[in-house]
This record gives sequence, structure tokens and C-alpha cells, in this order.
Amino acid sequence: MNEMQYPAEIRKHRESDYVVRFPGLEGALTGAATLKDAEAEAADCLGSWLAQAMVDRRPIPAPRKPSRGQRTIPVPLWIAPKVALYQAMHRMNLSNSELGRRLGVGETVVRRMLDPDHATKLANLERVLRCAGVKLYLSIGIQDAA
Repeated sequence: MNEMQYPAEIRKHRESDYVVRFPGLEGALTGAATLKDAEAEAADCLGSWLAQAMVDRRPIPAPRKPSRGQRTIPVPLWIAPKVALYQAMHRMNLSNSELGRRLGVGETVVRRMLDPDHATKLANLERVLRCAGVKLYLSIGIQDAA
């Protein structure tokens, strides 16, 4: 099972800032004044980087195991199923038109499903992913309030 989380390096920089970098995702860089804010910014940065890669039709590397000292940042839910579909289509060498034909829908429907800014129903993405041989799982981790 491929967990949708990427390793990040979060380092204290200068006197008060934390800098976040994602090895293997060129240009994915962010930061914040506190560690907690840096982790939140990291998730936003990761989602934005993945969305832009899809828009630019660039390959999206599979997540790697974290190295020592790295933290894993989960792909935000708003983009994770679309990234999974994008990766499955590349793995299967499917165009939008071909996937549309297989699903019995127009190419425009597939294009919207891949559009990071289009609000696609999760049930529709799950159905399409299933057709591409991908099962969608949701894992919820409860954080301490402290």
C-alpha cells in the first residue's frame, strides 16, 4: 500500500524561523516562526506543489521513506485522490480521452477530475480510481490537544 505522505526536512534557521524542504520535490520550500506552524505550512506547500505539478503535467515522484531526522507530511485530502488518479493514469499510460472512453464519459469530465481547483465529489474519484486499479483508504490520526 502506498501511503500518500512525503518526507520533509524541518530545520531551525537563524534565531526563530523553521525552514521546511521536501527532498526530491524541487522548489517545495516553506517555513514559519514555530514548529507547529511550520508543519501546517508544510502540508499546504506539499499540496500546492503537487497541484502545480499536475497542472504543468510534470511527473510526480512516489513518496520515499524518510531518512533519519526527517518527518513525514501527509498529502492533504483535497488533492490526494486527484494525485492518485494522475499517477495511475501515468502508470497505465492513459490519456484523458482514453480514460473517458473506458468510463463512458467525455474527456472534459476526466479533465475536471484532475483539475486541482475543481471540486470533484470524493465518491466519483473513488469510482474512477477503482477502475484504474487503485483502492482509496482514509486514515485518521488523532493528535493530542496539547
